[in-house]
Amino acid sequence: MLSIVIFVLMFTGAFLTALLAVSFYWASLYVRARRSGAELALAGGEASEAPGVIRDDDLSTIHVWALLLERFSHVEELRRTIAEANLKWTVGRLTLMMLLGGSATAALLWQVGFVPLLPGALVSALVAAAPYLYIRQARRRRFRRFAAQFPEALDSLTRALKAGYPISAAMELLALEQPEPLASEMRRTREEWNLGVGWDQALDHLSDRVPLAEVAVFVAAVKMQNRAGGRLNDVLGRLGETMRENAALESEIRAISAHSRITGMVLTVLPIVIGLMMFLVSPEYMAILLRRPEGRTILGVAALSNIAAHFIINRVARVRT
Repeated sequence: MLSIVIFVLMFTGAFLTALLAVSFYWASLYVRARRSGAELALAGGEASEAPGVIRDDDLSTIHVWALLLERFSHVEELRRTIAEANLKWTVGRLTLMMLLGGSATAALLWQVGFVPLLPGALVSALVAAAPYLYIRQARRRRFRRFAAQFPEALDSLTRALKAGYPISAAMELLALEQPEPLASEMRRTREEWNLGVGWDQALDHLSDRVPLAEVAVFVAAVKMQNRAGGRLNDVLGRLGETMRENAALESEIRAISAHSRITGMVLTVLPIVIGLMMFLVSPEYMAILLRRPEGRTILGVAALSNIAAHFIINRVARVRT
């Protein structure tokens, strides 16, 4: 019973410490920006002009937490990232998950006792960053699907324009026939136009919501056709062919770099497998690493080095096109 009480007290202390640290950090950034004369974009202020017809301005269902988040300048960036990932999360939910996960992990590792301070702090930071990393991964996955669907959508748009449809009707066909996430973005763009937003502004909002080079080129082509005229269907057809060639080139590059990525994965997993096998074969021999503080420090440093090497190998193997 006493250990449970101690764990609860340590968890509460860790959570309050993390909350105060984050609050003081952002407060120092705010004061520094005010002293330098910079204008911070606060939530609900001038920088909250995110594109869209209907926006949800609630940062959190907890009023006190929402008032605290409104004082931070990076709230809009977090809100935009969540919206681009197409998740029904709030900024308050994300930040609370990060604080609770990090502080709970720190309290648990502190209660266990045999984890060194530096590895425990790094593990707690990794757990705290996990919700944000998940959002970034969901955002990346959604944009990858959008980029894969976009050339086919341009072909459908080209055929609709050749058949005599106006751009508004062609966008509606894309919203009805194309899969997600492209359909929802085209539907939102057309709904903005129906509500009185000009095509140039609605397309700019589309480019802001989906910050891909392909979308930016498409928006520039449509805006140029609206201003100067011309055969938009020919431009979109050539654009679709160029995007397919670019996708094929990226696939070839990923196939070439697959060997390096697989090698990095094997080198990351191999030390873990060898360590587990040695624990199974000779547990007393390997238990020295857990009993002595020097051994625990060696294990922590080895784990951190293995993780760092994995990310470095992935970074080196990545080819930017």
